[in-house]
Amino acid sequence: MNEESIKKLKNKFLFVSMCSFIAVMLVVGGIIYVSTLMVTRKEAHQVTQAIIDNGGDLPSIKITVSKYPSDSDDDSNDTVKQDISGNRSIKQDVEDFLSTLFGSGRIALTNKDQWYSVRYFTVTFDKNDRVAGINAERIASINITDAKEYALAVKNNLNHFGNIGNYYYQVQKTKKGTIVAFVDYTNQIRITNRILYLALILIGFGSVISFFVLRALSLRVIAPEIRNAEQQKQFITNASHELKTPLAVIKANVQVQEMISGSDEWTESTKRQVDRMTGLIQNLVTIVRAEEKESSEDRIDTDISAAIKDTVKSYLPVAENAGETFTEDIGDGVRMQAVESQIRQLATLLIDNAIKYCDEKGAIKVSLQQKGKNIRLAVSNTYADGKNTDYSKFFERFYRADQSHNVDKGGYGIGLSIAESLVKQYDGSIDVSWKDDVITFECLLKG
Repeated sequence: MNEESIKKLKNKFLFVSMCSFIAVMLVVGGIIYVSTLMVTRKEAHQVTQAIIDNGGDLPSIKITVSKYPSDSDDDSNDTVKQDISGNRSIKQDVEDFLSTLFGSGRIALTNKDQWYSVRYFTVTFDKNDRVAGINAERIASINITDAKEYALAVKNNLNHFGNIGNYYYQVQKTKKGTIVAFVDYTNQIRITNRILYLALILIGFGSVISFFVLRALSLRVIAPEIRNAEQQKQFITNASHELKTPLAVIKANVQVQEMISGSDEWTESTKRQVDRMTGLIQNLVTIVRAEEKESSEDRIDTDISAAIKDTVKSYLPVAENAGETFTEDIGDGVRMQAVESQIRQLATLLIDNAIKYCDEKGAIKVSLQQKGKNIRLAVSNTYADGKNTDYSKFFERFYRADQSHNVDKGGYGIGLSIAESLVKQYDGSIDVSWKDDVITFECLLKG
């Protein structure tokens, strides 16, 4: 695994980890914000409904203090003493917690201590939709005129409960007309917005901290993947070297046998298999080398047109012997920063593949075009049996469309995999498509 591959793997790990972290934090923050908003709306609805049920006002609170408590107050005093002493049951604590968390019963008619903190005003309309009364005694920021304007603005809304600015309202029809109750929830809305802003700030700071932590740990996290890739490459390299010697010995022994006894079908079969194994080993080594990205310093301004034309020229006799028509559409003056040997190898792999799998007396076409700083190389051939082929597997190592792995056509099923590795070194892409009995391999190389 080269440095570029390691860098891409680290960036992918960072990207996936950061996206997951931010997504989770946004979901959690969103749930907290929405839950708080829903609780606030529920409480506001309870308060406005209590005001409407009481005729447009909360009940007055009258407290009578007796100098000498009577015996009849013993029961209530016992309850008060129990509350003060803190001897509460677990059930009561749980109920209070749930009530506070979900807003259930937090502000109700029985919770008289909180009536003092409620800031509200009401406007009453008669059956002819004329203002019959305005009560704005419990709020200092609203005068009679403002109260009337607010009521007229929401009275005919389709939603009988909602908010206008920092005021929650509820509209309800009564026997005498319509009553509109407003409750000032400025403090609660400010708290809700504060939760939202705090969540966003925490997500921002958490993302920055997480980025640096994950960046520091990323190399350690992907270390097993790097080690496995290096071990795989080392195995291929070692195996290739170990196999070359016995193959060379076998080939030499066969040649000696032919010198003594002459050539026969057995010695010819052995030589073909030795040559095939030798070619397979060479291709495995080529894969390993193709994955090692060349340094950008090794790339020079290369005449891609000349390299492709020269490669095509070398394959013309092969195509003619196979009875295939070879055409080319190679633009002149196509240049880019590249290693010429890699471009030639890429073209060789694609053209060789086209000749091998082209239909009998079919046609092969090679085209090259300049697209800005990038180049487009396409190799196509007639392939009538390509309708129901799974093209997504074409670039897998040792894959063949012919599942029988017939060796009559030669090849090892890894040429396209090598081509893909070469294309990736130029941050490009290689795609395969089939249309009208023609299969096309298209490469886009970025200069």
